[in-house]
Amino acid sequence: MSAAEETRAAWITAVEELWPDARVEAVPPGRAEGARRELAFLPNAERPRLLVPAGMPRAAAAALRRYSHDLGLKQRASRGLTAAAVRTGLPERTLRDRLRVTGGGPSIEDRLSELLGRPVVVSVGLGSARANRKPILHALSPRGEAVAFVKIGDTGTARGLLAGEAEALSYLNDRLPGPGSRGGLHVPRLLHHGTWRGLDLLVLEPLPTGALGLRRREQAPTAQMRALFEVGGIERGPLGGSAYWDEMAASPGRVIDERQRAVFGEVVESTGKAHGDLVLDYGAWHGDWTPWNMAWHRGVLRLWDWERFSRGVPGGFDLLHYRLQEAMRTASGPPYAAWPDGAAALLEPLGLTGPAAAATVRLYLLELCRRYLLAAQEPIGGPLRADTERLLALLHTTPPEPAPGGTP
Repeated sequence: MSAAEETRAAWITAVEELWPDARVEAVPPGRAEGARRELAFLPNAERPRLLVPAGMPRAAAAALRRYSHDLGLKQRASRGLTAAAVRTGLPERTLRDRLRVTGGGPSIEDRLSELLGRPVVVSVGLGSARANRKPILHALSPRGEAVAFVKIGDTGTARGLLAGEAEALSYLNDRLPGPGSRGGLHVPRLLHHGTWRGLDLLVLEPLPTGALGLRRREQAPTAQMRALFEVGGIERGPLGGSAYWDEMAASPGRVIDERQRAVFGEVVESTGKAHGDLVLDYGAWHGDWTPWNMAWHRGVLRLWDWERFSRGVPGGFDLLHYRLQEAMRTASGPPYAAWPDGAAALLEPLGLTGPAAAATVRLYLLELCRRYLLAAQEPIGGPLRADTERLLALLHTTPPEPAPGGTP
């Protein structure tokens, strides 16, 4: 099966899950007689980004009108113009690749309409093949109003991530100020977490974004990162005596591959010996805070994708993740091919310098390596395995420098 055929098959399978017992087939435009729903690929089935409901131009346009901090001025203008054009219905005839849904019982649109108390249709997104891939739906009114975002857990990994996000949002919704706090941090409200037809559903409040919410990319939201770090209180103590390190020290046992388990165990052990006496602060982190998971809107930072939220981690992880993951997108070489020189200096806005900053960089990369190792051993973890090997080798071949004990 070619890559294009595999891609199309994955999207058809996702739609079959959402319309149980229905017939889902690829058809050209104009062949949707008797269909319950016709979905059009944007831009096409070979490079799919979205499936949008055909014949509903307002809903299709609303599905496109999402702006993250990652988008530049030209991208925002282009997306806005595309959405405006789609809203007229004129470009729809150029969307040649369609899926027709016929027959079957109650669909995901029926279930969401019941949960949300109003009729909704959905656009469907599906990420690239990787361990955490899952369908993500934008629930919209037929008139194009954003009603909810919905994540679908159809694998063990995806179900675990959804459960983690539901727990995180329940915790944060009770502790963070509301969206009316200008300059603050707005996380989505958890609307529903449950099962339906063998799928886990996580239904979230749609966060507002806008084409005009453009800010300078070089300014990371350190104030909001610090507020999140402090949300459940801060603990202070040596790395070796922390709950965080106890969990890290036990994690090699979860790695299935014997060679990787042994190498990762050596890395963890050497890091513990080098930095075990270093005193650090521990708090909360988002776990995947990047420019493409956030947007500024009316002076408030809107932040989504809380699947990796965790508490009791060393300070600075969010800022390192934000900076280093962004830098890797434009780097000439493969990720994790070399140690990120200058990474420790990135932590100065948080007051982390010297041995504490150097140790934090290593601990962040170690945390990422643990995440990658566990995800790569999943059935569809193949695309992550090359990055995992490079990161593990990087940590193994770059021994930690013993840091003096005491406070940083």
